[in-house]
Order: sequence, then structure tokens, then C-alpha cells
Amino acid sequence: MVNRFECVLASVLHEEPAVVPQVIGFTSDMARAKFVPLIEQGMSRGGDEAKTLAHREIMGSLTSLERALKEAEFMDNFIVSVGGGGFRIRRTMKAESRWYLAEWETGAVWRMGTAENVWARQYLEYPVESESDLNRLELPDPDDQDRYQGLEKAIKHVKDRGFFPSCSINGFFSGVWYFLRGPLHIILKDVYYRKEFVEKLIEKIGEFNLRAEKNLLDIGAMMIGWVDDLGYNKGMFMNPKVYEELIYPWHKKAIDVAHRCGAFVNMHSHGNIKAIVPSLVKAKLDVLNPVGPSDNMDLEALKERWGDSLCLQGGLSKHIGYMDPEELINHVADRLRVGSPGGGFILSSEGDLPYEMNRENFKTFLKVSRKYRSNRALA
Repeated sequence: MVNRFECVLASVLHEEPAVVPQVIGFTSDMARAKFVPLIEQGMSRGGDEAKTLAHREIMGSLTSLERALKEAEFMDNFIVSVGGGGFRIRRTMKAESRWYLAEWETGAVWRMGTAENVWARQYLEYPVESESDLNRLELPDPDDQDRYQGLEKAIKHVKDRGFFPSCSINGFFSGVWYFLRGPLHIILKDVYYRKEFVEKLIEKIGEFNLRAEKNLLDIGAMMIGWVDDLGYNKGMFMNPKVYEELIYPWHKKAIDVAHRCGAFVNMHSHGNIKAIVPSLVKAKLDVLNPVGPSDNMDLEALKERWGDSLCLQGGLSKHIGYMDPEELINHVADRLRVGSPGGGFILSSEGDLPYEMNRENFKTFLKVSRKYRSNRALA
């Protein structure tokens, strides 16, 4: 039986694992309810809304960790998130049929729910409109040990089950426009017109993150991840030199903290961020995700140039849910042919699996993925 933990470790260390690791999920609860048999067993015969409610009732009877492990087993995912030290939702309020309002510890308010079968969110309120607001802002205490209760056992349990556990912190850039000040276009204006203000915003998030990260590492975290979307499909949201000045120092600090404790770092960023990949390699980032074609992140070119230094997670198009069986098989096989040689690759999608994917194609994907991720299958 393949030990998924050992395969992830080999991939991140640029060795060839027995099986290429995989990480893939769903675009919404409705997609998850449609495809995962554990959920389907308890579905009533009814419309999509009834199925979603049935899914929630069944999954609610399991602990969140066991739920994640059951899904990982079924999907053949190798990395399992056990939680983290990021900001938390303080309370939720029902807004309308499929939407609810979420108020975060920072005071930010989001409208969250499912729109046309895809999970979505809108940023409604932010706690920082001026520098005086920032001076008054009080963040939760990242050293409060109650925030990490149960995580040490969860990390061990996931590893004992043969999966690789991952813990998360806030993004150093995305965290600002998710939780402090936004929306994104406001932050980007600030970057060029009020750079000192942005420096203070990032410092506020950065100091919280580093303390939270250290607490996670102290209880045994093996991989630290964060979301920092830094671009769109044509390029960066900002000049790479601005990234180097404002954000890179915090990325480097977080990577150094993890490495001193023998842990790895996995950074998520959508967009064509090829311009800063040399900086990420210089900082010794372990894993970058999701390397996707829609973002014009050419897996073959990145593998050839940086494959010995950076583990690339991704490859699969966000459109895999709409491919016909032949296109799907060829796409999965091609991405593995390009990414898997020499290790340093984790198969993943830039957009997960949508509700619109038909069940037969879903089964096809799981079958061919299991087949071709064996390093012997494509020889």
C-alpha cells in the first residue's frame, strides 16, 4: 500500500515518489455532494437544495478531520489540511436563501454562499479606512494557545493515517484585502499612492502571521501554507520591484522560520507570476501552487527552468470539468508526462471540480489519475 506521506516528502525533496501526489477538491458543497459516495448515501430524492441539506446533515455527524480524511481517501488526495493559525469567523448571520454574512475577528464582513453552483464571496465591510483606524485596530492574540487546541493531535493523526498534514496562516498580501482594507483595487491604488500606509498594513498582518506560524511549528506542523494571489492571467497585480520591496521580505521571513523547524512552505497564488518565481526560488520556497494553464503558468517551461529548486503543484486546467472523456484522459496524461519526471511535482487543478462535471467523467478522472500517477505507467 502506498504511503502518501512518504510520496509527498519525496516530491518536495525532488526525488521520484512511487506515486505522484495529488490534491484536488470541489468548487462548491453541491459539487461535493454530487460526487462523494459517502454523501450520496444519505441524499433524499429531490432537487439540488434538498441534496445539499442532506449532505450537510450527514457530514455534520462526523468530525471535520474525519470528514477531510474520508474525502482524501476517496479522492486519493495526499495532503490534508488540519487547520491553522489564521483569522477566524467570529459569527455568521443568515442573509438570504443560499447566502450568509460572516463577520471575522478583524471586523471584516463577507457575504458568502453558492452562486450558480460555484462557491462565491463578496467583501462588504473592512475595519481599516484610514491610518487612524489601523492604529486603533486590535487583532486577536496569536499566542493564545486556545487557538491551537487539538492541532497537535490532528497533525499526528493525519500522519499516522499515511497523509501529509498541512497547516495554514493568513496571506501576507491577500490577508490585507481579505481582512483589513479593500477591495483589491483600493489596495493597488494604495500601493502606488500611499506606500507607507501599505507597509504598515502588511506589517500588521506579517507580525501576526509569524507569531502564529511559530506556534504551529512548536506543536509539530510539517507544512505551512498561505494564500497570496498576486496576479491575473496576463501578469502581476503590481510591478515585481514593488513585490520585492513590500511583500518579499515577509515571505522570506516566513520561509526561514519554517525551515529552521524542519518544515516546508506551500504558497498559493493565482495569476501569471513568472516574474517573481526567481525571487521565490531565492527565498527557498518549497512548493508553489496552482501552476495552471489559464494563468499562463507554463508547466513545461517552469519545470525546465526551476524544477530542480521548486516543487510545482498544479498542471490541470480549471476546465477539466467540461472536457469530454478523451480530452480529459489526454490532458491528465500530458500533465503527468511533463511534471512528474525527477520528482518536484504534485498533480492539482487551478480550479477544482465543478458541479457541472458529469459523474462518468468524474469516475474517469479518478481512474486515469490513479493509473498515470504511478511513475511506471507513463514510462
